[in-house]
Amino acid sequence: MLDELNREIYTGGQMIFQDGDEGDCAYLIEEGVVEIFIMNQGKECNIGQMGRGEMFGEVSLIDYRQRTASVRAIERTVLVPITRELVEKLLERSDPILRHFLLIILDRFRINKGIPTGMSGNFESAAQHANRRSVLKGEVTQKVSLVHGMNRALTRDEFQLHYQPICELSGGRIAGFEALIRWNHPIDGLMQPMDFLWLAEQTGQIREIGLWTLERACNDWPMLKKLTEYETPFISVNLSATQLANETLADDVRSILLSHSMNPAEMKLELTETVMVSHPEIAQQIFKRLMEMGSSLALDDYGTGHSGLGHLQKYPISTLKIDRVFIAPVLESAQNEQIVRSSIDLAHTLDMDVVAEGVENAEVKDKLLELECDFGQGWYFGRPSTLEDLMTRYSRN
Repeated sequence: MLDELNREIYTGGQMIFQDGDEGDCAYLIEEGVVEIFIMNQGKECNIGQMGRGEMFGEVSLIDYRQRTASVRAIERTVLVPITRELVEKLLERSDPILRHFLLIILDRFRINKGIPTGMSGNFESAAQHANRRSVLKGEVTQKVSLVHGMNRALTRDEFQLHYQPICELSGGRIAGFEALIRWNHPIDGLMQPMDFLWLAEQTGQIREIGLWTLERACNDWPMLKKLTEYETPFISVNLSATQLANETLADDVRSILLSHSMNPAEMKLELTETVMVSHPEIAQQIFKRLMEMGSSLALDDYGTGHSGLGHLQKYPISTLKIDRVFIAPVLESAQNEQIVRSSIDLAHTLDMDVVAEGVENAEVKDKLLELECDFGQGWYFGRPSTLEDLMTRYSRN
């Protein structure tokens, strides 16, 4: 791997980088010696020296912050630069647990690096450092445990889907369901997605979890479909930014739909504005292929992300979901009502249907119906439930 890299040669006394410089690589010392120092009250404070076989500048491999120390060569020194781009490529091919563990260590290196004794200023005391190290140890242990647990959950069927009904406001009929993942953890019990999906995003496990969600939703759809009374029923599944960055997503969706003989028109894929901002070019390509397959796209949490109007114009969205932060207070002020009214009118002008999220009572439902909203989702219509609970509940009605 080193043969692919260029060497950099420095003479004695030459600066390699300084405190405050932008950094995008670390350095492996192939020959020579460097000294590392920081400025404290206008004076150079030597942190230490490094020689052949040692590495410095590692933190730049995972962040985009400025250098926090200065490094110069003491004698003729040959360095092998290790770029962030190279490391990211290697990490993409590594085991998720090892990858995340490495990123955590590098991410916390700035906090835990040693500070010479006798230095004053804003540096932490030894006790503060010890406390931070203790906190870090617990944090790393917890995260690695979660990463390992998610791998186990996929193989032991610990994940499960809960489904929340999406109802037609005019007649109250169930038009479809949104699939919401839960983790039935063997020790911690039922875990909400906010407690683990953020970590799955960081480690790349979200791709496997996302495919599992699609697979399970398609598997359950024939039974769920029996509970709908709508002419064009659908099931909604959420997409993450990491999934959208994977160019095989459209092929994966197609393969899963075919394996379950599912009509693509009955699969609605939900994404947020933040997801589209993260990967705009890839998003457009994937959206086009998904639409060609016959699936539809829903923009979730509308109004809480980035430049919603631009996304409505740019992407082939068929459903607009207005976030609960606008729906809950719709009866409280004329301003809130106007925001919801304008969103509904805009969506209809663009030939989209509208789902109001967070509908909690009949009064809000009636107001939304008055504003000509198409669908509602929230506790008024039903909380997220397992397939078994839904079948039991509606078989009694």
